[in-house]
Amino acid sequence: MRDYEPYYTEDGSIGLYSHADKDVFHSKFGALTEAWEKFVIPSKIDELLKYKQEVNVLDICYGIGYNTKALMSFVINQNKNKILKKNIFQKIKILVSICVNKLLRKNDELLSHNDAIQDDNIKSLINIDCLDINEELVKLSPFFKTVKTPAEIYSDIVPEILDCFETYYKVKDIFVDVASNFLPQNKRDIKALLELRFKNMHIDKEYKVNGLVNYIIINRLSEYFGREYIDENIKNIIKEKWTSQFFAKSLIKYAKFNQFWGYNLSSMSILSTFLHNIYYHHLSIRNKNIDFKAAERLFNMHFYINDARKSILKLNREYDCIFLDAFTYTKAPQLWSVEFVAELVKRLNTSGVILTYSNSAQIRNTFLENNLYVGKIYNEKTKTFVGTIASNDKSKIEYPLDNFEIGLCNTKAGIPYHDPNLSFDNKDIIDLREYEFKNSNLMSSSKYMKLRSEKGDTESEE
Repeated sequence: MRDYEPYYTEDGSIGLYSHADKDVFHSKFGALTEAWEKFVIPSKIDELLKYKQEVNVLDICYGIGYNTKALMSFVINQNKNKILKKNIFQKIKILVSICVNKLLRKNDELLSHNDAIQDDNIKSLINIDCLDINEELVKLSPFFKTVKTPAEIYSDIVPEILDCFETYYKVKDIFVDVASNFLPQNKRDIKALLELRFKNMHIDKEYKVNGLVNYIIINRLSEYFGREYIDENIKNIIKEKWTSQFFAKSLIKYAKFNQFWGYNLSSMSILSTFLHNIYYHHLSIRNKNIDFKAAERLFNMHFYINDARKSILKLNREYDCIFLDAFTYTKAPQLWSVEFVAELVKRLNTSGVILTYSNSAQIRNTFLENNLYVGKIYNEKTKTFVGTIASNDKSKIEYPLDNFEIGLCNTKAGIPYHDPNLSFDNKDIIDLREYEFKNSNLMSSSKYMKLRSEKGDTESEE
């Protein structure tokens, strides 16, 4: 039985609230915006694509996939010239070019027509390993509507006759009092939803998820789970009333089609008809000229559904980017321990980066304990620091920690979690830190900040 409650964040994307942890999975200010600004953009993936044929990415706590979806969208946008549909003349040119190149290299190596067209200089540029323990959420991840604008939320709630600025403010309070009595649980904060219309009427264009991405993810999940993808539990969930608001029906239909027919086993006539109705009927005009199979070949995706501490030990890649997007460290301490981060460092290439949303002294000190260079993620739009970056390569740290922040890491606030042998449960990890905290000779963070205040040095240097 699901433990989460979907809700709309301020950029129109869907966030989740955990009843068990009494906390949110995503920032209320924008789940999708957070993925772009705290992970994809600071990863400098565009620079990596310029000089690397393949880029390896590890997404820890995949959840409903915002970080991966944003990354895939960025890569598709960067490769649009390569994945546009080819006309017959372009295909002939590609066929001739590839055959000539092959003949020059090896006379006995000829390509079939299909192989030549499929080669097309498109290779898997991004290898993405996705770790999560919640199988249900991973299965549902591509079905969630990526973005619903505040204007759409507003129009769903407020009758069209009230859809004007002046009238809205006159009748809002009355409407809220009446309507809130009939709203389902996930709309109980109607006043906040109504205000979205005036807080943020649009999401930045570049932050949208490409329409092809969820179809690609469905294909990979279908391969991973096989006939167990759309199981009875998932069938029951997609029948619930709340799914009509948060799930895209076309994506569910496509997943069911994969389940019944098998993507690779379908006859070309059936598949072509289905793709025409699903891919292109529901995608925006800008995506209709994209070759879906070419876009799909940009990615290798692998899912690991287990405790991330166990999954990480199975991985043998060297990663260019690691997205550490685990639940808040007070709720999921096992994924923020010195020992777990040490496993990440073992799999980080010499110039790779670890990115996280956390700004805490404790997490930053965890990186320092692993001998990483540590800095801050800077958001150019808001002119604020929004997360932490760590790397073996000092040149990757554009905004290093200042003296105040380093000092804070060396107080009791910076005492990290420890998880010997990656086997402790959450309570044991937290209890161990509390014991170290109580018996530490380090200065308290409050005393440290008071001393810095007396010296007139409480602000972090930018």
